[in-house]
Amino acid sequence: MFVWRISRKEFALDRTGYGASIKGQRWNSAGIPAIYAGLSLEIAAMEKLVHTGSNLPLNLVVVRMTLPDDNSLYKIPPPDALPDGWSALPGSPTAATYGDSFLLNGKYLGLIVPSAVIPEARNIVINPNHPMMKEVTIEIIRNFTFDSRLRS
Repeated sequence: MFVWRISRKEFALDRTGYGASIKGQRWNSAGIPAIYAGLSLEIAAMEKLVHTGSNLPLNLVVVRMTLPDDNSLYKIPPPDALPDGWSALPGSPTAATYGDSFLLNGKYLGLIVPSAVIPEARNIVINPNHPMMKEVTIEIIRNFTFDSRLRS
């Protein structure tokens, strides 16, 4: 399975989930590592865009992660099983608690969840401490630049 990230080049090949653990993100609390990716390049770009602020970032790359094609490695909860308020802005303590439980349990490599930006799209929260992480490949595909009209 291919999943996608838009990342600054210096962090593109990180396998530790350290960046998400610094302050925590939607599906993890501070101190708990996670790697976020989109199931499509389009949602990965949209997610990056909504987190950039007023200036479009430079030095971005498209990152493709290849995950094992074994459905038993992924938890895909139905939307009604997600915690209330999971899509709240700017973040959701209930979603972070849910994600923390997933990450610390260690049963699955990935948690596939709706995007808070476009709920019909899917993101994946990858557990960098899962034993099958050793089977994951990460590669930079190309440089990436947002169209300047997005901020004009």
